[in-house]
Amino acid sequence: MKVTIITVCFNASEDLQKTLDSVLNQKYTNLEYLIVDGGSQDNTLELLKQYEILFISAGKSFRYISEKDNGTYDAMNKGARLARGEWINYMNAGDSFYATTTLQEVFSHKITDNVGVVYGDTLQIFDFGSGIAKASDYMKDNQIMPFCHQSCFVKTKLMKEYQFDLTYQIVADHDLFFRLTKNHIKFQYIPVVIARYNGQYGLSATNPLTLRLERLQIHHITQKWYYPIALIWTYLRYGWIQTFKNNMPHWMTNAWMKHKRKFIIKNT
Repeated sequence: MKVTIITVCFNASEDLQKTLDSVLNQKYTNLEYLIVDGGSQDNTLELLKQYEILFISAGKSFRYISEKDNGTYDAMNKGARLARGEWINYMNAGDSFYATTTLQEVFSHKITDNVGVVYGDTLQIFDFGSGIAKASDYMKDNQIMPFCHQSCFVKTKLMKEYQFDLTYQIVADHDLFFRLTKNHIKFQYIPVVIARYNGQYGLSATNPLTLRLERLQIHHITQKWYYPIALIWTYLRYGWIQTFKNNMPHWMTNAWMKHKRKFIIKNT
């Protein structure tokens, strides 16, 4: 089955090359690679022109567009509208597939006909170490989305229908999977490490307060009688964390992240 890999980027040529190589080196050939660039002013376009030749030589579909957008999730929606594959995977600039055989491993598994989302495990990379994050690790904090979006595949027809809600700055992916769950779309776990993902500098990691406030909206807590209590509690618990975390010394940030990520197994 054909898979569309979508990478959105903006002035990220240094990070983008690693992602381009990761997709190019996949042994699975029934794929199209779509780059949605936000009108970069660095050498992104020159890099894409070079890789277009390499992808064509490898017999893999490669397309890119470069135009202004309204942020990451708007670009991701744009990519979904252009996708031609049966499944979509979003691989951010700087992230990569775990191995050259990843797509082969994923689609060698039997995927039930009525499944709309397939997901697996993630190698999360931090400054102080790395480790495999499994669904059980994500479930402790996020039962709706026990994976990162780099490690999942969504049926293209569902992405075109539901799309990301641009109301959310950080957790539009969480909102998407929440809506899919509410509409009884089936998810299937596959025991494959799918992506390498930098977990130290993502928006969720650096904006814990904003993340929790947006989750209150997703779960309609804003419409409940106890919303003022939930709001005060969220600010008390996470307001100081966001400010302190983003201004603390690097060694202290590492200690914090290591404490929160028990699956980190080795130093790098």
